[in-house]
Amino acid sequence: MTLNPNQAQSGAKMHSLDFLHQNEEELSINITSLIDVIFILLIFFMVSTQFKKASIPLDLPKSEETEENTENDDTKVLAVNAEKMELDGKIVSMEDLQALLEEMFAQNPKLALSLECERTVDFEQVVQVLSKIQNAGISRIGIVHENLE
Repeated sequence: MTLNPNQAQSGAKMHSLDFLHQNEEELSINITSLIDVIFILLIFFMVSTQFKKASIPLDLPKSEETEENTENDDTKVLAVNAEKMELDGKIVSMEDLQALLEEMFAQNPKLALSLECERTVDFEQVVQVLSKIQNAGISRIGIVHENLE
């Protein structure tokens, strides 16, 4: 088999083009390590930078009157469990509750009520108690609960 000179030259060109394609694929730059270095520098600058809060020094006046947080007659405790209800240690029925609360509120308009319910109390009973408290006009209500832990 004999090749004419044109075929020989075209075959040589084909081999040289294949060589160029192989070199193009191998000439890519791997930037993985460059990205690692950039992230390390970013973390370094984030950790070493100090941020200062913009603030204005204020000299606020102090109050001459101080309010002592002592126990007084403004707070009453209403303890509710499945069997009974106690208002400051005295047993109260559901029917008498609203009248008692209205009387206490009329004597002391700053009356606050601390409602303590056990887990065994039905939600319906709690809603009834809250309704009677609201109907008596008391708006300062604190609900005390025990931790579930």
